[in-house]
Amino acid sequence: MSPLDPRRRDLVKCEDMRIHSERARQFLGSRSFEEFLSDELVQDAVIRCVEVVGEAARQVSDTTREQTSDMPWALVIGMRNILAHDYGGVDLEQVYRVVMENIPELLTHLGGLIARLEREAGWRGENDPRE
Repeated sequence: MSPLDPRRRDLVKCEDMRIHSERARQFLGSRSFEEFLSDELVQDAVIRCVEVVGEAARQVSDTTREQTSDMPWALVIGMRNILAHDYGGVDLEQVYRVVMENIPELLTHLGGLIARLEREAGWRGENDPRE
């Protein structure tokens, strides 16, 4: 992948968003908010995943972000900024709510965006019969 190829770079960043969104959901699992509060290891894992999602979103090109206005880019990036820079002020209830309520919708948006970027970048997967 060429560092000058913005479509492929955006594809990689969106895949990072997808992977870490899925991990955040997996780490949280079916825990109640009270269970989440009582497990610092899970808190740290989930918070780190949400940070990575936001950092990857920040690195997606303006062009791609402008073409996908239904994606809450500013909110995703803003959440990352809060988690990365406001250590003592992290609202665990907000983190829990984001992962339980907003990440599933984000994953839906990412599915379509990733498919589009794969087409635009000419990406062919391992099992692609065109290879």
